[in-house]
Amino acid sequence: MKRAILLVLAFALTTVGFADDNADIQSRIQQLNNESKQLQRQVLELKKKVKANKASKSSEKTTAQKVISKNNKNTPDHVEKTVKTEDVDGDVSPFLINLWENYVTVTTVPFLSDRLEYNGADLLYNTPSMNEDLTLLRQHAEILAKAESLNIDLDRPMIQMSGTIQGQFYSSAAFTANSVAAGDFTSGITLAASEIDMNVLASSWASGFMALAFNGSPTSTGNREPVSTIYLKRGFLTLGNLNRAPVYLTFGQMYAPFGAYISGLVSTPLTNSMMQIRTPVAVLGYFKNNLNVSTYAYEGSQTSGGDSILKQGGVNATYQLPFGSANNSVTFGGGWVSNIADSQGMQGTGYSTVNNQFSGFAATATTNNLAHAVDGLDANANLVMSGFTLIGEYMSAARSFAAQDLTFDGNGALPSVGRVELDYVLPFFPKKTATTLGISYDRAWEALGLNLEKAKYAVFINTSIWRETIESFEYDYQKDYGTGDTATGAGGPTSIVGTGKGVNTFLLQFGLYF
Repeated sequence: MKRAILLVLAFALTTVGFADDNADIQSRIQQLNNESKQLQRQVLELKKKVKANKASKSSEKTTAQKVISKNNKNTPDHVEKTVKTEDVDGDVSPFLINLWENYVTVTTVPFLSDRLEYNGADLLYNTPSMNEDLTLLRQHAEILAKAESLNIDLDRPMIQMSGTIQGQFYSSAAFTANSVAAGDFTSGITLAASEIDMNVLASSWASGFMALAFNGSPTSTGNREPVSTIYLKRGFLTLGNLNRAPVYLTFGQMYAPFGAYISGLVSTPLTNSMMQIRTPVAVLGYFKNNLNVSTYAYEGSQTSGGDSILKQGGVNATYQLPFGSANNSVTFGGGWVSNIADSQGMQGTGYSTVNNQFSGFAATATTNNLAHAVDGLDANANLVMSGFTLIGEYMSAARSFAAQDLTFDGNGALPSVGRVELDYVLPFFPKKTATTLGISYDRAWEALGLNLEKAKYAVFINTSIWRETIESFEYDYQKDYGTGDTATGAGGPTSIVGTGKGVNTFLLQFGLYF
């Protein structure tokens, strides 16, 4: 009995000892946590002081250099140093610092923004889809430069996510009696777009992008029930570091760098409908001092003309010239592609195969067996100045299609398209809403066989009533080809005849961006 009591007392004393040890350990842990937080605060304060000292020195240095430049116009070295100093020591996004220092690897926050745009213009989704790889690569280079200036080691991948959901009310008429009587309006509600984008920064030399989108096209002609599938719209890998070398390599499914396709429209411009090419492609590019030159190659859809893997290709060049204030610039661009028949608008026109009309070069297994490929040319320019944006683009086939492939008025078609657009940010609305009024004119030549109108006039307004949203209204007037115009295409011997009619379209769209 005494032995049992002694054992119980010993166990109790041991337990108390352990409890005291645990309490002491917990107290020590808490003390270390407090000390760690205090050290972190001190480190941040020191970084701020270092940054302030750099900024002060940079300001003094820049002022001195400006005086030197003013007194001696032939001092390019001083000007170059001034630019570099301002670039390195400029404001750095607090998001970039916080994300990396707190081990956050997935974010929806724009990497280089210290303040989010009210209308979501700086979000990943709103990055232009043309030359998208270069835009993201330039962003990547800026991130690397700023991280290096802060001694932050980008030693782990980071994923930036973004996307949109867009609902649309529409009311439009048709040139011909397909689903409604000629001249009647058909109205409805549709999910205009639903997409998730992912930008992956894997290392200082490798990055990637994927866009997953909702397919809302009908399951069959005359059926409004959508397919409702998710598919890979774009996906590519880019190798390059513009801070180390001005060249880069991109390969994957993306829009081939042919054309600019800049527009504020809700509807699709005729340039996109006729000429835009989305395909698996390899792009070799060069970028320096606002000059971009790229060459690209892809397999293509043409089944004639040999068995080479990369049968098609092209070149593209753009140059941006800033002037005046920080937001003013003029951009020129041009390009060539070896076969415009690879465009989405020519692979599928939307005409019904039931009526034996030309529904596109992808309609059957033999319709891409072209008599010859048709080169395409592009010239574009846009001017941004004092709230105005003027956009112009012209695209054309460099030679006519063979009569067996695509015709217009009995001859081989030579399709071309041009457009001009003027946008103005209205100054009497709150600046944060970026309320923009725009007008545009599109004109297509010899494109009756591609199910495109002859002319399109549009007026639209875009605004942001709520944060990260864009509300848009658009009115279009579309004019068809004349009753004397006809067209045919491969696999579609039945003539397509113009109606000479004009139709109206009204669009009201609400877009959410994240």
